[in-house]
Amino acid sequence: MARTSKSLDDKTIRALKAKEAPYRVSDGGGLLLQVLVSGAKTWICRLSVDGKRRDMGLGGYPTVSLAAARVAALAARQGAQKGADPVEARAAEKAARIAARQAREAKAARTFEAVAAGYLKAEEAALSPRTLRQWRGSFALHVYPVIGALPVDSVDRDAVMRAVAPVATKPEMAKKLSQRIGAVLRHAAARGWRANDNPADRRMLRLAGLPAMPPGGQHASLQWQRVPAFLSALDDVGGLGALALRFAILTASRSGEARGARWSELYFEGRPAWVVPGARMKGRALHRVPLTPAALDALSRAFELAHGVVPDDLARQAALMGDALIFPSAKRTTALSDMALSAVVKRMNAAGASGALPMWRDAEGKSVVPHGFRASFRTWVDDTRPEDATAAEAALAHKEPNRVVGAHRRSDLFDRREGLMAAWTAHCCAPAAAAKVVRLEAQAMA
Repeated sequence: MARTSKSLDDKTIRALKAKEAPYRVSDGGGLLLQVLVSGAKTWICRLSVDGKRRDMGLGGYPTVSLAAARVAALAARQGAQKGADPVEARAAEKAARIAARQAREAKAARTFEAVAAGYLKAEEAALSPRTLRQWRGSFALHVYPVIGALPVDSVDRDAVMRAVAPVATKPEMAKKLSQRIGAVLRHAAARGWRANDNPADRRMLRLAGLPAMPPGGQHASLQWQRVPAFLSALDDVGGLGALALRFAILTASRSGEARGARWSELYFEGRPAWVVPGARMKGRALHRVPLTPAALDALSRAFELAHGVVPDDLARQAALMGDALIFPSAKRTTALSDMALSAVVKRMNAAGASGALPMWRDAEGKSVVPHGFRASFRTWVDDTRPEDATAAEAALAHKEPNRVVGAHRRSDLFDRREGLMAAWTAHCCAPAAAAKVVRLEAQAMA
């Protein structure tokens, strides 16, 4: 459409004043200038798309000049004449720009550290609080300073090597660190944030030049024959840490499970049991533990030490204590630390002569650790009660390695474990066995 003498010019546009209501002034060819009550002026292009009128905003004056508005209006009309909807096309173009910008921002923010935090948040229900602390601590100390700021899709084998190499001489840490990095990268790959590879594979890291990692060792454990003597010596050590260690040994439980035990987890009706909720178990499944008289005695002594009163009725006292910790730290609201139990063993070994082998050591001469007593228990079963091997695995709360068997096995073998734990306690608390070991050791040192 040809423009008329009434077409707008800059002088005319600047002279337009606001009125009590918005109004429009035509420039011809479907281009309108709308004057708002505020005095602001905006361009509008009137179109006909498929027989329907559409008004398309072109921006405000003078940001969009008269000449630019005319060019934009002409392009919009030409598009409409070809059957396109310029309004929808512009909306789609804007949405695409926003999506592209958001994708760029998301990629820039999708660093290894951010993805790792998201992964741990997603796995929070499946990991124990202690495991979560270990993951976060190892990442903060060894990984984030090296690759935390890298986009997760750019973490390659060289980057992983830079994070793992400084701890290569600590086999267990290096192994766990590479596994944890690999878990985060698989999490990212599953969401399409990186290639589905595994630059944290330890064998590939070795081939790529990572120093060889010494083979990891097992937890130092005491020979099962010496456990009675150890428990006898443990009687001379004061504190809740020693009682928590005694309870863990007698129940063949993990240190964290024993240290975090609460009075509300004890059941005394019928056959006494300690029921550990799945949230506190490594395998995330509820675990019942038969309580022998010796284990109950350790609990009674813990109550007396923590509260200064000898419980005349442990079941009643446990009910009154409710959800309180059995082995609290000095803060009372937190459990004893893992180091508290380790410190008990260190104190017991500190009494030996300077430079001599630890009194309580494994076959290689290394000082035993609390977790090693689970191996003492399992070896005792192998050597003296091999027919109870399956019950022993249940007592240790080990996951059935065969998935098919595990899917069909529903019993926790509690009845069989009662007899097994009674026999283990009888062995651990046998004064004759303890005296024999002490006598033999005294003769060997003479």
